Amino acid sequence: MVSRGRRGTTVLKGLGVKYGATVRKRYSKAYSALKQKRRCPKCSSLQFRRIVIGIWHCSKCNFKVAGGAYNVEAQKLRR
Repeated sequence: MVSRGRRGTTVLKGLGVKYGATVRKRYSKAYSALKQKRRCPKCSSLQFRRIVIGIWHCSKCNFKVAGGAYNVEAQKLRR
């Protein structure tokens, strides 16, 4: 039996068919926005990541900023 290839490139960790297509699409969009690579506003390195919800940190220059839950640009940068 020939297996079929997967369609699409959505990220669905732990979501089955019982949640519905709309919820899975929203989750995929938020998760991919969270995991994308970002540059630090202070030193321009690619080591700028989210520590907890709303707190973003650069491990190279030790710069911390409060932002949105899934995207740092959701709120204005506070220094």
